[in-house]
Amino acid sequence: MTAKPAKITPRERLLRVLNHQKTDRLPIAPVGMSPFTWHADFPAYRPVLDVAAKHCEFLAGFGLDGGFALCDPKALDMKSSVVEEGERKTETTVLRTPKGELTQIRVHDRSVGSWGMLKPFVENEDDLARMESLPFEAFTPDLSKLPAFQAKVGDAGLAYCNGIRNALLNATAGMSEEFRTLFCFSEPERLREMVERCQERLLAYVTRILDAGAGPVFRFYSIEDFVEPMMPPSFVDEFIVPYDREVVKLIHSRGRHVAMHCHGRLGAQIERMLAIGIDGTDCSECPPQNDIDLAGMIAKAEGRMFIWGYIQFETLARATPEEVDRLVREAVAAGGTEGKYVLSQAASPWMAELPGKTAENIVRMIEAGVKYGRG
Repeated sequence: MTAKPAKITPRERLLRVLNHQKTDRLPIAPVGMSPFTWHADFPAYRPVLDVAAKHCEFLAGFGLDGGFALCDPKALDMKSSVVEEGERKTETTVLRTPKGELTQIRVHDRSVGSWGMLKPFVENEDDLARMESLPFEAFTPDLSKLPAFQAKVGDAGLAYCNGIRNALLNATAGMSEEFRTLFCFSEPERLREMVERCQERLLAYVTRILDAGAGPVFRFYSIEDFVEPMMPPSFVDEFIVPYDREVVKLIHSRGRHVAMHCHGRLGAQIERMLAIGIDGTDCSECPPQNDIDLAGMIAKAEGRMFIWGYIQFETLARATPEEVDRLVREAVAAGGTEGKYVLSQAASPWMAELPGKTAENIVRMIEAGVKYGRG
């Protein structure tokens, strides 16, 4: 009598995908959402999480603190105050530098998980001079709660350590989008010096968190802010690819994995992600938000990285069950079931109440993934 093959756990299935190996069925991992994150505390998510617990793999987010652009905040003279008016909090942060004060203002509404920026620290050259005058002391985050989190996730998935920002993002931290874009175009030599200084700090930071047991998967923030139409692909080649490759090589040398977070246009970026060496990319969108469809992304990835997402979050708010079923069927047909594609909505949910039909349609997406994703 032939013994039945052992059942593959969600953890093992994700590890196969991260290692670019064929797996037994389509992985289904709702991006940015799991029973191990804040979503479990909100009633709107419970029906979704109940179904997900039966059928899904979880890359469960554990926040990594990067300090203030990798600097220990305790080394800075920085104070924040918060004013609450109705549903809104307004946070004002004053940063005192050797060349004068910088001010940042953010807002937060109770129904939304993330903060919005009203005024960044750096909006002009004078602000940048103040920012550049700050002292620097290396920062190591407190990872004391990570082992318990990894154990809690267990065989249901993997800890997704969220928050490594590449050297370019650290070099331009605090800049408004307008000033950053102009600066990147007009000051390439100054930018290169800033990036190289931050790269040295970043490699040291990553080494420290690896030594402290961070992983096994890292969410890497890098290319997203610089895809077309913000910057041309040649900018990514010069200021991102060679630096990020070093970071990913270091993480891989310790037996960990990297997925790059990137919304937007990926037509020109997948080959650059491959050059960097990442294992996958999350929140991949469909056209028209993207300039390439899933079949095209899978072909470009050449089996060397997985594509994760593609079912548009906004569509799930209003689609009929039949439309969701069709979208999943088409995605699975294009992405395959051999570990090159991970089914998910194409955005992390950040609100306390899921809009419209989102909750029931995420459930429908998962159930359709089970139906069409058998290997």
